[in-house]
Amino acid sequence: MKTVVTRIGSLVVMAILGACAQPPAPQPVEPPDTRAADEAAIRAAVKEWAAAAAAKDAEKFGSFYAEDATLMFGNAPDVKGATAIREAARGMMQDANFALSFETTAVQVARSGDLAYELGMYSMTMTNPKTKKRATEKGNYVVVWTKQAGKWKAIVDAPISDPAA
Repeated sequence: MKTVVTRIGSLVVMAILGACAQPPAPQPVEPPDTRAADEAAIRAAVKEWAAAAAAKDAEKFGSFYAEDATLMFGNAPDVKGATAIREAARGMMQDANFALSFETTAVQVARSGDLAYELGMYSMTMTNPKTKKRATEKGNYVVVWTKQAGKWKAIVDAPISDPAA
């Protein structure tokens, strides 16, 4: 009888200890790594964006910017907001000499999949307001991209012109 009581007591103690034990903390589930697909999506968007610039399509050109985007020109005030950027592009594209081309040289996407930056080279031709002659500016740029509603949008666009020759 003593053995039965000891066994029942041991079972009761184990049941109580088992009830008090904390379940193991759930391990955080890491989201899938979509960086390669995101980089490809940004590179494809840049090709469409450059085609819109070549076609002088200000509406399409402006559609690649987030609503709260900033376009940072050297020696000029920043242009803030997609509407203002679209209007600035429309004004530049009315220049008969306007031509803009750009090409990605690198894209780096954050592991989180919601932020990226792009580096590239550009060439822009416009009429020089002082000389009234065609003038071409070349340089590099950085664009910061953010994913909004599953679509990549430029949030900061900063072209940096090469030094004058």
